[in-house]
Amino acid sequence: MPEASDQTSQGIPGVAAQASLPTILIVEDDAGIARMIQVLLEARGFATAVARNGKEAFLRLASEPVDLILLDVMMPGMDGYEVCRRIKADARWKSIPVVMLTAKDAVRDVVQGLEVGAEEYIRKPFNTDELVARIRTLLRIRAESQALVSQNRQLQALQALAQVVGRSLKPGEIARGAVEQTVASLSLEGGLLHLLDGQGNLVLEAQAGRLPLDDPMPLRLPPGPSWAWQALESGKTLELPDAARADGLGARSIIPPQPLMAMPLLLHGRRFGLLTGVGRAGQRIEEEERGILEAMGRQTAIALENAKLYAETNRRAQQFEALYEVGRTMASTLNLGDILGRISEAVSSLLTARAMSLMLLNPDGQSLSTVAGYDQFDAALEQAEARTQAQGRSPSLTAVREKRAVVVEDLDDDAASGSRFAAARAEGYRMFLAIPLLVQDRPVGCLNLYLTERHELEQEELLLLSTLASQAAIAVENARLFEETRQLAITDPLTGLANHRQFYDQLAREFRRCQRYGRPLTLLMLDIDKFKQFNDTFGHLAGDQALRETAEVLRQNARSVDILARYGGEEFAIILPETEDVRALVQAERVRVAVAGHSFSGLEGGAAKGVTVSIGLAALNPTMKRIEELVQAADAALYRAKSGGRNRIEVADRDTAPPMPV
Repeated sequence: MPEASDQTSQGIPGVAAQASLPTILIVEDDAGIARMIQVLLEARGFATAVARNGKEAFLRLASEPVDLILLDVMMPGMDGYEVCRRIKADARWKSIPVVMLTAKDAVRDVVQGLEVGAEEYIRKPFNTDELVARIRTLLRIRAESQALVSQNRQLQALQALAQVVGRSLKPGEIARGAVEQTVASLSLEGGLLHLLDGQGNLVLEAQAGRLPLDDPMPLRLPPGPSWAWQALESGKTLELPDAARADGLGARSIIPPQPLMAMPLLLHGRRFGLLTGVGRAGQRIEEEERGILEAMGRQTAIALENAKLYAETNRRAQQFEALYEVGRTMASTLNLGDILGRISEAVSSLLTARAMSLMLLNPDGQSLSTVAGYDQFDAALEQAEARTQAQGRSPSLTAVREKRAVVVEDLDDDAASGSRFAAARAEGYRMFLAIPLLVQDRPVGCLNLYLTERHELEQEELLLLSTLASQAAIAVENARLFEETRQLAITDPLTGLANHRQFYDQLAREFRRCQRYGRPLTLLMLDIDKFKQFNDTFGHLAGDQALRETAEVLRQNARSVDILARYGGEEFAIILPETEDVRALVQAERVRVAVAGHSFSGLEGGAAKGVTVSIGLAALNPTMKRIEELVQAADAALYRAKSGGRNRIEVADRDTAPPMPV
């Protein structure tokens, strides 16, 4: 971009009326000869300008574009050789062909003219056809040379840009490299690059150089009639002679003004953003600079497209990997926590959700409980969820009840989100999504996602969410069925206590632990007294009820660490970990008294008392090597209790029970 001069063509004779014609500058002190050459050239289709000396020639060159110079050698003050030397020494004009006209015909004069940089040396008087032919040849050579120079400059700029944007596949880094290289290649004052975001706004992604701004530059330009959207929607480069005219840019108005070029980044009909260059004060935008900017814009769009394709390919690969890992986890374990944790991580990482929770429907069908999550930000979230569930306004409950996705697009909108999302808003979340978990169209829970950026969910994202929600629902159902099956295998169906098999598994575990660490362990064996007589008197249904109520009495009088089991028939067992025989005796007495004082519904009137239990107590001692020894000891003590009158406690390996603690 050559510098524009304050000089204008007004008042200088010979300004061509047709700027599209090649312009020949005639530097001749003889007005008659100058006029003759001017008429001759204009008749042959050239535009002309005339300067009477070297000083006027430089003014003309600074103010108007010139394609070729006819330069007289013999001029007062500054001769043609000096004028030519200065022209060729100036980067702005060195490429303009110079033809020297002179009556001197000595070889040394010709050599001197060529040495100072002249392309041709024509002696006066000259042949008109020869002069015109040489001018056309030089203009053609110059045009071809300029084209090559322009192409080379463009190639150099594109090569430099390719090296910069090729270092990364991240849009932000591509944007920074592109705008910095554009400013450097075109010698601009500064540059900007905006990218389209998911909401259709132009977002300032990168900035380079120095921009004289009166106001802070907005980071986001929504669609509208601004200069940026005018360029983007037209798909063509927008040029403004003064950057201060770009509304919303905030550029300061200065003299001479700074030109602005805005290049839309387009590829295959897709819009990526806008590359904008702001020139230096007084710069003039030439066709070459315009072409370079457009080429760099296309190159940047290609780089952004590659980054987008890479991101999409990488995202799809991550999605397949996540689905594979979730499927593998489901196939390798029935642990609900492990499976839901894996699903939580997959959803959070693939959908850029910084927080996520998975909730299951409680047995009451009216509330949800969080069972897994990823980066949950505050306990206040669950408290708020509990409040809104109680008020019937929970988006998660709505998703479950109506079996559809519920989206709260703007958490800042109190009318839409209310107090339920106060904790989420405080953490910077802007969008909420609840996806129901369905098993054969039956809701079992939901996935909750919290996003920091609002955007319209793409079909691909919704499909992935539905797939993961389906897998979560299957995992929940499988875990439920597994747990039910497991409970059936280890639980007595009548009383809900551990069955005979589970009793021995639990006792073996505690037996090994207490032996290894030298800790106390006590076993109570209980038997309902005269249970056959009870059945004969009240019937077997009443007997079953008595077993259930006895089990409930045992639960109510047991510690949280105690292990209760139905050993078989009317016999029960209680494993007391970390309990010595004296403390165990207190526990046994409490149970015996509670059973004896309980009103069994199977008796006449429903309030009579008459069911009692006998209890045998055995404590682990160093001589015991197998769990059967402990069971046999407790069983023997139980036999003595029943033989000794029932409704009493006997301690293994002792003739009498130790004294009760006061």
